[in-house]
Amino acid sequence: MALSLLLALLWGGSQAQAPGFSLQVQSVVMVQEGLCVHVPCTLSYPRIGWTEDTPALGSWFVVGTDTNKGRPVATNKQDQEHGGSGGRFQLTGDPRNRSCSLLIRDAQAEDSAQYFFRVERGSYVRYNFVESPLYLEVTVLSLTPRPQDHGTHLTCRVDFSRKGVSTETTVRLNITHVPKDLVISVSRAKASAPEPQGDSPHLEVQKGQFLQLVCASESQSPATLSWALEDRILSWSHPWTPGPLALVLTRVMPGDSGCYTCRAENGRGSQSLTLNLSVQYAPENLRVMALQANRTVLENLGNGTSLPALEGQSLRLLCVAHSNPPAQLSWALRGQTLGPSQPADPGILELPQIQTEHEGVLTCRAQNSLGSQHVSLLLSVVYKKGLLSKALGGGIFLGMGITTLLFLCLILVTKTLRKKQAQAGTPAHAGTPDQAGAPPQAGAPLKPKATRRSTILDYINVVPNPGPLARNRNGSQNRKAMPSSPSQASPPGAPSQECKKNQKELHAAPHTCPGPRSSTQASESESNQENLHYAALTFSGLRPWDTRESKDTGPEYEDIKFH
Repeated sequence: MALSLLLALLWGGSQAQAPGFSLQVQSVVMVQEGLCVHVPCTLSYPRIGWTEDTPALGSWFVVGTDTNKGRPVATNKQDQEHGGSGGRFQLTGDPRNRSCSLLIRDAQAEDSAQYFFRVERGSYVRYNFVESPLYLEVTVLSLTPRPQDHGTHLTCRVDFSRKGVSTETTVRLNITHVPKDLVISVSRAKASAPEPQGDSPHLEVQKGQFLQLVCASESQSPATLSWALEDRILSWSHPWTPGPLALVLTRVMPGDSGCYTCRAENGRGSQSLTLNLSVQYAPENLRVMALQANRTVLENLGNGTSLPALEGQSLRLLCVAHSNPPAQLSWALRGQTLGPSQPADPGILELPQIQTEHEGVLTCRAQNSLGSQHVSLLLSVVYKKGLLSKALGGGIFLGMGITTLLFLCLILVTKTLRKKQAQAGTPAHAGTPDQAGAPPQAGAPLKPKATRRSTILDYINVVPNPGPLARNRNGSQNRKAMPSSPSQASPPGAPSQECKKNQKELHAAPHTCPGPRSSTQASESESNQENLHYAALTFSGLRPWDTRESKDTGPEYEDIKFH
């Protein structure tokens, strides 16, 4: 008995067919997912250690399961739980009758695996038929509808041929799918039909050209079409108005360049296609910006601008233009092309030190395959010695202005004194004592008195034409003072000694001294109420500045002398 049990254990753990044990089952069974399948199975085992009344137990396990610990997928043990099958696997055969048939209902894709059967009866029959496994393959019945299948009929039929029973169900296919076959077409003229752009994602047009972009897609369910530039929606269609969506640019401008996206969307999904639009144009908006050494702000210069620059200072010019394709920039001086200051940026011209040879017309030219544009500047060099000459010239004009102002003041003072004399009616200093009580000495020149400040009146001698009374009185005095020698007499027409003395005293008077007058001339001068006066301005040298206050309270104009 113990030997029989030992042999059963050894055979149960071995994959080799033990004597007296056999099992017949399909090696591969295929079933469609969701359907059921019945797998016939028979077995035989030796009649050792059991009687007709001994129960026979059978179980199906997944290959690799420990029969002592793992749970079977199907068994006839009352207290044994089914593992993983959820009761869909059922042992329909009775091991007592040599049957191990299996029924599988609602097969699932995860049921695909290898299975083996185990039998237990009495103390000897305990055997795993691992050498005769069953492989279950669960297939899926799938249908991939195509757009052209929309509206067709599909029939599913089940036939139980052994029983002569069959059933079927028919449905009408309503195919919906994500928009596909998205196409962008291009028209460059109003009258021309749009042509597909193809696989190229780039489109080049010239400025001012007409352009029409058409977006179209294929979709069984209505789709919404839209055009967008970068992230900005330009136009869109409505699902109830099927058909292509056109975007019209009547006159393409540089600002229209960018990434255009055609998008088709419905309830199943969306599809998009992108087109990069490049607008080409000749150079435009060409301008020059200048930065001089004595300035910190760039100044914009237009065509024909005059640009003065100081000799020896630095000058930096930047030429900028808008164009597509990018323009080639160059500089020229008096028609001769200049080498670029910075090869990486030929629009920059640097003149570290302005010299004479830099003077002339500077031209910046921008050129591409569609055209060219230029800006010319007139560069003039300002020399440093020229600035000095200008400064000297300005000083000369300033001196002339001051001289003119002094002359006008002189005329004003002369007229004022002459008016005062006319109001007094008698010549000043005509033998009357001065304010200090001492009469002036005859023939002695009066000199200006030093005061705290000097004015232009300190240097003015007013010489009036004396009246008859003054001439008679002075004539008698002069006759007494004149020498009796005839060699000292003045010739006719020559200036008198008094006039010579006045000329010596005044240095340079703007008048000629009168000669001897006849009685007719004397009578004419006596009858004149207004006498002619002469003024002279004398600078006899610098005098010391007297800071002491004068005790004399007399007028500051007492050095005005009348003759």
